[in-house]
Amino acid sequence: MKIFQRITSFLGAILVVATLIITNAAPVLAADDDNTVPQYRLQLSPAKSDIGELKPGETFSSVVKVQNTGQNAFDFRMSVVPFTVTDEYYTQDYTSKTAYNDIVDWVKFSTTTGHLEPNSQVEVAYTITVPADVPAGGQYAILMAEITEDDNSSESSGVNVLRRVGMLLYSNVQGNTRKTGEVIENKVPSILFNPPVSATSIVSNTGNTHTDATYVLQVYPLFGNEEVYTNEENPTVLTILPDTRRFNTVTWPNAPQLGIFRVKQTVTIFDQTSTVEKIVFLCPIWFLFIVLLIIFCAIFWIVTRIRNRNN
Repeated sequence: MKIFQRITSFLGAILVVATLIITNAAPVLAADDDNTVPQYRLQLSPAKSDIGELKPGETFSSVVKVQNTGQNAFDFRMSVVPFTVTDEYYTQDYTSKTAYNDIVDWVKFSTTTGHLEPNSQVEVAYTITVPADVPAGGQYAILMAEITEDDNSSESSGVNVLRRVGMLLYSNVQGNTRKTGEVIENKVPSILFNPPVSATSIVSNTGNTHTDATYVLQVYPLFGNEEVYTNEENPTVLTILPDTRRFNTVTWPNAPQLGIFRVKQTVTIFDQTSTVEKIVFLCPIWFLFIVLLIIFCAIFWIVTRIRNRNN
């Protein structure tokens, strides 16, 4: 019995020390000293634009800023490509034609080529002429800018420099739009062996226009209503394209290694809201092993004592 008591005391001491180490350990952040300006850096501003409703038969006009924030001058050209996604993880596709990217054929630029010196920018105007007979619903495209040649290319390696960036263009043709969607899946795990604490979901947009889905994660102690973590003031907001599903993960980034919490996720799309709340047990595998070992030793000790009394 003395040997058993010593083993139990030793395991308990290990557990206490390990818990103290985990709860008092501070994260170490690596410093970012890389402030080097690249030789070639092309940017578009804005990077994303929701131009709102387009009227059939009318023309919309706007501008996009093409910027050179690198060290070298270059020539550039403009183009427009379709935008869609291929799966619930929103893998982007810039080649497939669908009913929701006909807008590619409606866009015209004031110029398709230009030149930029370092630390300069130019505004490129574009117009969208909407046909009179197009159906209502969302339309999506990428306005693309790409570097075609730098000033020193003919004097150096002769290799043609190619860099490109895009501005995601959202729009919606007026008419009989359908705004319907649902939360297909909303999950919070019950047991996690390592942080962070994450909740997942899948939302479906069954309408014919895009919308934003909102994701709120709240974490409470097992007993009490004071939030340990929440993103309520700055929730995750993702755009959901029509006739698509989107998977998403919301994370509590600074979760401890060990603890028991109540985790709640609320997902909203259109007027549909889904809320799920679960008790989450966060423990490393080694901790679980020690707990099981202590339980095994306790059962062994009880059985041994019963047998000794019977004898």
